[in-house]
Amino acid sequence: MITDLIYRCPLCGCFDWFEDNGCRGCQAKVDGMSRTTLTINGQKQALAHWYDRVLGFDLVADPNGEILCSRAVRLSAEAVGGRYLGLGGIRAVHYTRRPLDTGRLVLSRDRMTFIGNGSRRSILLDSMVSLTIESNTVIVVTREDGPLFFDFLEESGKKWEDCLRQTLARHHAPRRIAEFFPRLRFDDSPKKAVPGGQCPGRVKPLETADGGREPVFVYGVVRFVGRIILKKCLPLTIEGMENIPAKGAAVMLANHSSFLDSILLEAFFPRHIWFMTKNSQYSHPLLFWFLRLARSFPVRRYTVDPQAVRNAMGIIRRGHLLGIFPEGERNWDGRMLPFKRGTMRLVLALGKPLIPVGISGAYGLMPRWTHSISRLPVTIRIGAPMAIRPIPAPAQTEADIDWITGAVRNAIGKLVEP
Repeated sequence: MITDLIYRCPLCGCFDWFEDNGCRGCQAKVDGMSRTTLTINGQKQALAHWYDRVLGFDLVADPNGEILCSRAVRLSAEAVGGRYLGLGGIRAVHYTRRPLDTGRLVLSRDRMTFIGNGSRRSILLDSMVSLTIESNTVIVVTREDGPLFFDFLEESGKKWEDCLRQTLARHHAPRRIAEFFPRLRFDDSPKKAVPGGQCPGRVKPLETADGGREPVFVYGVVRFVGRIILKKCLPLTIEGMENIPAKGAAVMLANHSSFLDSILLEAFFPRHIWFMTKNSQYSHPLLFWFLRLARSFPVRRYTVDPQAVRNAMGIIRRGHLLGIFPEGERNWDGRMLPFKRGTMRLVLALGKPLIPVGISGAYGLMPRWTHSISRLPVTIRIGAPMAIRPIPAPAQTEADIDWITGAVRNAIGKLVEP
């Protein structure tokens, strides 16, 4: 529902806001909505405009110091589900979630308290080292307890993630939080000096290593059938197929605004793409089987995952095409999110040709806050490969990371523009 994104009244800021009836506080009325726009009191604006208004309101604590109190929440802890043995030498641990209790959450200025049916847990803001959301589950990683999963059963988890971010930002001020996952990173972290002679982005010829075996027969059939269905159902335009190297290791980097992004790319790329996929996607047996067949590999994006990095490097060593969404998650309002610093460091360390991809229209097709699909035109533009020289992680400087981030973001941004 759109209220997962617009969970406060964009005009008065109160939480007494309903998608169908508007706001009970200031009597604002919703006159119309689409996948990309919302009309309130006759004013039609992009969702991003209203979302910025929502984020601009302060959070006020009541006389008891409480900022927000939830309805029903299920608390779970991380558990090891077993070994994941994928195709092509992929090795990982599959993590699942173990339910602990059901109760409610209370957010205060310096802590978040879970009050369950049989337990009570107080989580200090100072102990939080990571914060993100998957579907309607807010994931908080603490020094003491590791990952904790809060599944909101009766309200928007996005509301809680945003309010937690705002409370954390205020708590740590004047330090500014640059990233909330895979770990809290502050922009006042020590900067490395740039050694003399560094020249990020020096171009060299594309390499043509052995591409290895492409997908097994069964998955090839699935891709073929999926391609036919997608062509029939969607007004789809693809440009720049000639920019995909026929063989050799390369890294595909694309913007991410829809659940269907990876499906569209995998269906129409002439080469198979080895995608990083969030660990929670492997919880269903059918999805587990399909994702393994698709040669994807799990990543715990709510914490630093060295095994996912090793798998990515192994895929590149074997001459395959690695697929990464550098934003780290689907955006909520159609605007490209900042790129994850760890992802760009990995890209630098790999040092292989980068294939920028811009996907336009997919947000309206299936935005993150809905589970339904609308038949809207989508354009996929594939840019020319960008050749870079490898820089091992220990030797990378802030200038190197800033350069690769800016270069890739600029390339994808140009491809997304109409």
